Amino acid sequence: MEDKKIEFTVNMKTLYLFEFLYINSYGGFRSIINYGFSVIAIVALIMGFGDSLISKIALVVLALLFTVINPAMLLFKAWRQAKLNPGFSSPVNYSFSSEGITLTQGEASQDAPWELILLAQETRLSIILFTGNNNATILPKADIGEQLDAFRTMLGEMCTNGTVKLKK
Repeated sequence: MEDKKIEFTVNMKTLYLFEFLYINSYGGFRSIINYGFSVIAIVALIMGFGDSLISKIALVVLALLFTVINPAMLLFKAWRQAKLNPGFSSPVNYSFSSEGITLTQGEASQDAPWELILLAQETRLSIILFTGNNNATILPKADIGEQLDAFRTMLGEMCTNGTVKLKK
């Protein structure tokens, strides 16, 4: 690959954090389980299980828990992280090249090798670079801008050790 450099600045917003938290909570088999409990509770309520008012309230709460309450709690958590986490309070400049990745925020700068990326996953709003079970970098597509296609290509070429799940 030619030595091309892709640079952009990320301004983290609540929406991007919420999408990340939602995907991690409701992705794959977990979504079947989460929504399954809600469907079972709704079916039980419609079929008349639980004659008492308390049991009907419990079924309604169970039905809402995974479809309304938990996503609302994730949204609040994302809002709180965006407001209270000092890493999200100021923009982060990213520079991607064949040599690696450079992050700059204020006066601080850090370099990272491509091998650190275990999974690159594209969502509706972002590209998420997972570097561990509990560590990820969220790169909003809006901030990547017109360089998105070139960035997808670079990820495909440079992330040889990781899995790359990008949209075509």
